[in-house]
Amino acid sequence: MEFIAFTYVGNFVDKEIITDVLFNVFDDANRFFHQNEIPVRFLYIGKLELEPGYLINLNTPEGRIRVYPLEALVEVLYSRLLQEINEKEDIKMNKIFALTTFPLVSRNPYFDFYEKFLGIHEVITGLRIMILSMKPFEVPITPDDSPHERRRKLETFKSRLLKGILHEVGHSFGLEHCNNQCVMHPPTNIEDWDGRIPGYCDECLLKLRAAL
Repeated sequence: MEFIAFTYVGNFVDKEIITDVLFNVFDDANRFFHQNEIPVRFLYIGKLELEPGYLINLNTPEGRIRVYPLEALVEVLYSRLLQEINEKEDIKMNKIFALTTFPLVSRNPYFDFYEKFLGIHEVITGLRIMILSMKPFEVPITPDDSPHERRRKLETFKSRLLKGILHEVGHSFGLEHCNNQCVMHPPTNIEDWDGRIPGYCDECLLKLRAAL
């Protein structure tokens, strides 16, 4: 069995996002792996704490936003993964996956990540760092929403995140983009993503099992 450390970084004003979305989506991912006989599991290692000084202000076409520079996140996650590996010598783990509430940007000009990428991968000394921003998948929730509507929106949000997580995990084991009804098929827009099945096509599933 191979484990992937997972954590999150950012501000959650709504605690329900943590209890009903953040942890449940990783439970759903582990359930998917189990049901499809994929020997991979996510292992929660606690929240990632970053000092406020890491945040930068960035002017974008959508207005001024606060973000963590991608390079800073990668460095901190790499150090955290090394720590976990040293403390958990009895388990196989060389990957870490982080969800962040902030957009992913680098020190280059601002990326329109809604269209250009779902997440970021970096490999440092054989260790893989994966980061996925929750921003592209958010569903606006308003105080006027009924409990039923709020629940529906949270489920949509969780479904989008699950597909994004499975997409990045697929890449981490060598899967390329495909053209089938599959999480490895990049969407052209969020509506396209909502219509994608929450799993791999038969071809990608066989490749994933072979890689493991």
